[in-house]
Amino acid sequence: MEINFIKAGIEYLETLVDLRIEFIKDIHPEYGNKLIKKIYDSTIKYFKELFNDNSYIGFLGLNADNQIICTAGLLISFFPPLNTESCRKIGHILNFYTKPEYRKKGYGMNLMNYIKKVAREEGINKLVLNATKMGFSLYKKSGFIEPEDKAMILNL
Repeated sequence: MEINFIKAGIEYLETLVDLRIEFIKDIHPEYGNKLIKKIYDSTIKYFKELFNDNSYIGFLGLNADNQIICTAGLLISFFPPLNTESCRKIGHILNFYTKPEYRKKGYGMNLMNYIKKVAREEGINKLVLNATKMGFSLYKKSGFIEPEDKAMILNL
């Protein structure tokens, strides 16, 4: 099946948020409708802000009938220079999601390749993501590695 990938801007805001909610329900089926509604409302506001300051790129994978098969987002951050005089532009892949009926057919890998292509075109130096168990093997096959120095987290 042929797939067409697009960069989805603010004109796709509600679609991207709907897909994020599908993603959340997929990994957290225990969440109730009340919590999902709060997450939806907060995510609309969050994405609007990111789109307005050009720090987010949405991605959609569409089949020949323009049905959405998969999605992801790229949150762009800037870090100070480390080993050159240039700032580091980092892309954090978020909400990487393939609809259940299209999984294990290569669409996720094709989407990841498209994201990597766009990231290079945008001058992004590094891509990072948080891997779910379901996506871990796809990310490894895409070239992602577990870093030697682990991130540390402090929940406040």
